Formats: sequence, structure tokens, C-alpha cells
Amino acid sequence: MPEIPVQHLCNFTQQLATLVCAGVPLLQSLDTVAKGTHFKPLQDTALKLRQQIAQGMSLQQGLRQAQVFDHFYCQLVAAGEMSGNLDGMLRRLATHLERQHKLRQKVKMALVYPIAVLLIGALVTAVILIWVVPVFQTIFASFGAELPAATRLVLRMSEALLHAGPLSLLLMLLAFVGLRLVYRRSQAWQLRAAVAALHMPVAGALIRTSNDAIWTRCMATLLQSGVPLLEALEVTAGACPNRVYALFTLAIRHAVSQGSSLSAAMQSVHVLLPQTRQKQSVFDALLMHMVAVGEESGALAPLLTQAADEHEQSLERHIDGMTQLIEPLMVVVLGGLVGGLVVALYLPVFQLGQVL
Repeated sequence: MPEIPVQHLCNFTQQLATLVCAGVPLLQSLDTVAKGTHFKPLQDTALKLRQQIAQGMSLQQGLRQAQVFDHFYCQLVAAGEMSGNLDGMLRRLATHLERQHKLRQKVKMALVYPIAVLLIGALVTAVILIWVVPVFQTIFASFGAELPAATRLVLRMSEALLHAGPLSLLLMLLAFVGLRLVYRRSQAWQLRAAVAALHMPVAGALIRTSNDAIWTRCMATLLQSGVPLLEALEVTAGACPNRVYALFTLAIRHAVSQGSSLSAAMQSVHVLLPQTRQKQSVFDALLMHMVAVGEESGALAPLLTQAADEHEQSLERHIDGMTQLIEPLMVVVLGGLVGGLVVALYLPVFQLGQVL
């Protein structure tokens, strides 16, 4: 089955929750959702689910066989069916999916924006070096005078790009494809990339906060839905975008299965980072303290929900701060890059004007 985009999955869940909460039978609800969607893979999935349920299969069994719904989705639906609160669970699931989708979109936009601006700057620079500089080079040849150092540097950059640019671009593309294949097949490379992402100068804090928010929100949602702690940890490990968080969560699950409490496991379990060869925890002390208080008071799920709200608010502050910092920085970088090229090209003209 083709993968269903998150936005379509959110709409599917929201529509199904609305119909089930209104008292519409599940078979009729799936049929209505299938007729109301224009996304063909989702329409086929809904019709197949309807057929399977009509044959006696439960909704969560049909979702698992569809292979387009993740373990978190299926686990919540299973908990809803077991507790007889499928409508409420679908509403909670729809809210969770919408919140997680918006959260990941914010993080993605915050990380993609500076990269996109730099790529545009590189494209503009390449256009100037390939098409504009050769015109000026012809004019400079007629001067018969020595050119300034900055102008000579720009001319050499243009010549290098014209002669070796296509080959360099091909080699970079081949290297990118090769590294991507190695990354997909090597778990060690994926772990190194995950560790490197957490230790990036500016984006690292943003990635940490987003993973903290996703981890706490998933745990809170699962525990509030009545999912046992061990199953909740296993499902949350699969939902973590960063592999370090996933490994850490699985290590916590193992410690809990051996009789440890969740707070004690979070404090004692560490992941060995391959780059630094040091053991390190990925969660802050405040979260571990809140988990300990929640276990003692019997209010673990509400405290995790509060922690998730705080992490999401902190993430929004991080994104706003990064945006305010990056926007003027990108203007300075692009202005300096393009402006420097223009000044270097017009220096000989200015010097010639002074001589005349």
C-alpha cells in the first residue's frame, strides 16, 4: 500500500471520529469517509477496512493489515475498542495527529528556511559567475591594465566554474546518492547522524526540544488511553523521530520490564554515544523529576501532558527566536555575497574613471 500523507490521515481520523461520535455505525462511517475523500489511496484503504469489518474483523486488526497506519495509531484504536470508548479515542487520536503534524511542520520550516535561502544565494552567485562575469572579462581585456586582486579572484572563480563546474556537480550528485544509499542501509551511520543532529550548534537545541515534546505527548496520550506502560514505551520508541531517543526509550523499557520504576529507569539508563564514547541521557532533570512526582502521586499521565505542553511552548519560542535571528543573518550573508561580487566587478571601472 502507498504511504498516506499525514494531513490526509488527520482528515480521515477527524471525519471518522465525528461520524462515530454522532452515533453513525462504523461500517456506514467508513463508507461515508471513503465517498467524501478525493485521495485515491485513502479511499481504497477505507473501503478495504469496511469490507474487512463487515467480514467480522475488528477495526484495529484491519488497520494493522492495511500497513499504512503506524503502531501508535493501531494501539490507540485497540485501546478504544477494548474500553468501549472508540469514539472518544478517535477524537483524541485526531487531536494528537493534528498537533504532531503542526509541530513537525514548524520544525521543518525552521530548518529548511535557512537552507533554502543559502541555495538561492548559491544559485544567484553561479548565474553571475557563469553569464555575467565573462561579459565583464571581455571588457577588462580591452583596458590593458592590471586588475584589482578582488576582480582577479572573481575571474578565476568564473573560469573554474565554467571549466570544472559540470564535472564537479556530477561528482557531488553521485556522492550524495552514494551517501544516501549507505545511510539507508547502515544503522551505525543513522545513529551517528542522529547524534550529530542533537549536537548541532543552533538546530541541535531545536531538535532536542521537538523530540522531547513528541516523546512526552506520545507517552501522555498512550497512558491516558489505558495502554500499559511497557507497551506505551515500545510504541513511543517507534514514534521518536531521532534514533537516539528511540534507543534510549527501548533501554528504559528494558529496565522497567526488570522491575524498575519509570523515573528510576530514566535516571539510570544511558545511551553510549559512538562519537564521544560517553554515556549520556537525552532527557533533562526537570522532566525526570516530574515523572518521579507523577509516579508517587499516581498522576503520571496528567504530569506528562503538562510536560508536553511546556515542551511545545518552548519549541515555539525556539522557532520564533531562530526566525528572528536567521532572517537578518541571511540578509547580511546574501547581501555580502552578491554585493561583494558586484563591487569586485566594478572596481576596475571605478579605477578607470578616476584615471580619466
